Amino acid sequence: MSSLRGLTKSEVEERIRKYGLNVVPERKESLLKLFARKFTGLTPYTIEVAAIISFFLGRYVDFAVMVALLLVNAVIGLVHEQRAEKAVELLKSRLRVIVRVLRDGSWEEVPAEYIVPDDIVKLKLGDVVPADGELIQGHLIVDESALTGESLPVDKNPGDKVFAGSSVLRGEAVVKVTATGLTTRYGKTVELVQVSKPRLIIEEITSSITKGLLVADIFFIALVAAKLVLSRTSILDLLPFTLTLLIASIPIALPAMTTITLALGSLELARAGVIVRRLEAIEAGSMMDVICLDKTGTITENRISVKEVIHLTEDYSEKDILLYALLASEEDAKDPIDRAVIEKASEEGVSKDGVELVEFKPFSPETKRTEALVKIGGVPVRAVKGAPQVLAEMDGSLDKQRYEDIVREIGGRGERPLAVGVEKGGVFRVIGLLGLYDKPREDSPSFIKAIKEMGVKPVMITGDNYYVTKSIARMVGIDGKVISLKGMPKEEIRSLIDSVGVFAETVPEEKHDIVVALQEKGHVVGMTGDGVNDAPALKRADLEVAVSNATDIAKLSASVVLTRPGLRNIVDIIHLGRRVYRRIVVWSLNKIVKTFQIVYFVAISTLFLGLPVLSPTHMILMLFLYDFVTLSISTDNLRPSKKPERWNLRKLVEISVVLGLIKIVELFAALYIALDYLALPFDQVRTFVFYVLLLSGLFNILNFRETNWFWASRPSLPVALSISGDIIVGSILVYGGWIIPSIPLSAILLGFIYSVSVTLLLTDVAKLFVFRVFGAV
Repeated sequence: MSSLRGLTKSEVEERIRKYGLNVVPERKESLLKLFARKFTGLTPYTIEVAAIISFFLGRYVDFAVMVALLLVNAVIGLVHEQRAEKAVELLKSRLRVIVRVLRDGSWEEVPAEYIVPDDIVKLKLGDVVPADGELIQGHLIVDESALTGESLPVDKNPGDKVFAGSSVLRGEAVVKVTATGLTTRYGKTVELVQVSKPRLIIEEITSSITKGLLVADIFFIALVAAKLVLSRTSILDLLPFTLTLLIASIPIALPAMTTITLALGSLELARAGVIVRRLEAIEAGSMMDVICLDKTGTITENRISVKEVIHLTEDYSEKDILLYALLASEEDAKDPIDRAVIEKASEEGVSKDGVELVEFKPFSPETKRTEALVKIGGVPVRAVKGAPQVLAEMDGSLDKQRYEDIVREIGGRGERPLAVGVEKGGVFRVIGLLGLYDKPREDSPSFIKAIKEMGVKPVMITGDNYYVTKSIARMVGIDGKVISLKGMPKEEIRSLIDSVGVFAETVPEEKHDIVVALQEKGHVVGMTGDGVNDAPALKRADLEVAVSNATDIAKLSASVVLTRPGLRNIVDIIHLGRRVYRRIVVWSLNKIVKTFQIVYFVAISTLFLGLPVLSPTHMILMLFLYDFVTLSISTDNLRPSKKPERWNLRKLVEISVVLGLIKIVELFAALYIALDYLALPFDQVRTFVFYVLLLSGLFNILNFRETNWFWASRPSLPVALSISGDIIVGSILVYGGWIIPSIPLSAILLGFIYSVSVTLLLTDVAKLFVFRVFGAV
């Protein structure tokens, strides 16, 4: 059994062998099942039907190409899903819950998965309960809503049970662990670390585009089918052609492309010290135009020191003030204010010798103070330290005007005032003030400058004193009004919201109100937080960021967790979010325009000619080659915008339609060259059109990835290699004649020159004109 010394190392190892690690293993499907699933769904079913028909018609080349397309897509999709899954596992492994546990007579910190039954653990405000246990000391108020659905907090006293996955809202306690992992009460339903995968706006946009195109595609395909039936085309020839045209209208690579983009983005951020717990954070990062920042430990270093001690009455010396501040501090706490008080007291030779601790009440966001009931020489004394305005309300004899003047002076020097009080014989007095100094982080001014240049407004929200908050804000470059919310009605907050840069003396509920007010004004809001008091505002914000020193609750409720001190990584989130946005825009433009190129051009030309201008083999080959380029978009080095992004689906469609019509004109010109200028046989005309259409579709990526000239930035290596590879393979196919009819080398050269000069260069000129008229997307 555990004693006050806790378990020994050998006892821990024995229990790990017996009970296993404190984890809930996930049920995972086999690779075979995952692979088989790649052959289900609208796109695979359509290709499979077309392949079966081709096989029974003796079109074995078409059949082989379709099967290859299915297999390659399935393999690529599976490989990248596995990469995405590994990315999630990496994020989980880095987002560990750390627990204070008593072992071999001393308190140490260990990851939650190494907690075993009979361990003695210490829980405090902001902790996530790592395992089932029984309170043996202290008092807690916990949130069990994630387990039971009950929203009201629950009191826990010695002898009561606490359950893994619940959150500590208030108090501090020592707990003896009774069950871990799957043996906990809610073990099968709770994971301490979760990475959610909600539906994204990006997915909704691409889905809307796809559905809209599919309706138009089916209309054109029906027209072509009717025309071919009237011209007495065999139904056995008609079916493969119409099915292949339908396949061309479906975004085969979209699911994999979205998955790869976000998975690679998460890994990229993880390497930079950012853990993405919810993928919508990347999306929110692209659109965020306001970010609400906490001050302490975020903009400042959170290395607090006591710079000065000011006594308010001659009855108590500076050492007396330090003593009572020390009594109201925890020796083994991680709280930076407690550490600063303990260090200053040690420097001045002040100690707790001869003092008996009766009861200790730790700091809470609601009371904004710490209290200790002690006995000095057998006499009960209550020592209190906390926010100056809170302690001032407890002292009826205080000279409020003089007190406020001193508080203002301390704040004006960039120090944070901390009040110290004592209660003797039922009378409470504020006896002094400590000037705490927490200097701004060296990178805070550059971070503020960087996000302002990116079109994101920084807003500081803090519970600290008005004057010190104003001083720090000006040091780091935060603009706008500085206001105190003390006593300010919600309506007034809403009216001032756009002009304010700093909100001081706030309470947790007001942080939430500020975020709501900003959102009601149409802003996409980011919020940084480090504790339980930030949870309401974090949950409401569009981008929730837990800083590196945040509590477990804050980290596990945020969409993004920073693993390095400071906020510089938020710039990485914004940059990546905007790059992902650009990748989806490029995909959307490419998809709509390519639908014009393949489906509408093929349909219209077939209506005019009475014969399909491309065979099913041509179209399947083209889709097969396009697949690799489409997937490579997820890796492209696109330049992020200098301002927050906003989805404008109407503008995107308008621009795509204009560019698509231009592409149709270019392709009809190529068809004319093949029919009249080169006077090729119709089988070779199809191959010539296939070649120009292939190159034109590949050049779409180069055209649309830049809002400037296409050469303004270099594509990523995968994009460059996939485009180059497709051009080489396409050229070999049209020359060799193994799968499709070959065309003369002169026709290939003419097709290449035409594609580069018209579908790349001329289209780029047209693109710039269209962007000038409609505005870039």
